[in-house]
Amino acid sequence: MNKESDQLKSLKVTGMSCGHCTTQVQTALEGLEDVLEVDVSLQEETATIKMARNIPDDVLSKAIVMAGYQAEPL
Repeated sequence: MNKESDQLKSLKVTGMSCGHCTTQVQTALEGLEDVLEVDVSLQEETATIKMARNIPDDVLSKAIVMAGYQAEPL
């Protein structure tokens, strides 16, 4: 993280089976305001989100669910 004010959060993401799936999740999260960076791991079934401000878990989860996957906070 570059700035002290940056927030970092990880979610468990299920339903992904390929690289296209990880791209879908990444794109959905990157579309949210104040999301700076997203790292999605197919193997670990996680999405790590770097944010300019804290975004509630339900907002992040909803973006993932709208992309067709399941999410829950770690």
